[in-house]
Amino acid sequence: MVIQCKRYTPRSKIPSREVRDLLGARVHFKVDVAIFVATTYFSRPAEKFATENDILAVHRDHLGLWNNGASLLSLGAVNGLG
Repeated sequence: MVIQCKRYTPRSKIPSREVRDLLGARVHFKVDVAIFVATTYFSRPAEKFATENDILAVHRDHLGLWNNGASLLSLGAVNGLG
């Protein structure tokens, strides 16, 4: 498992290059699961890239759900829908 966490201001968006870097880490380290956790939202291209490459993109709303007890697996069902 590889996890990348970013703390951005709420008005910023995670660009797709950040998610591409995580995919590179997943391939390099030969892991099955990649999770990107952010305190903001993902840009549309970043969300699309994450969904197409089986990267769980946890944005600020998902992070709140996870913090309040939702399982990480349950967030996979809403991946890319934020």
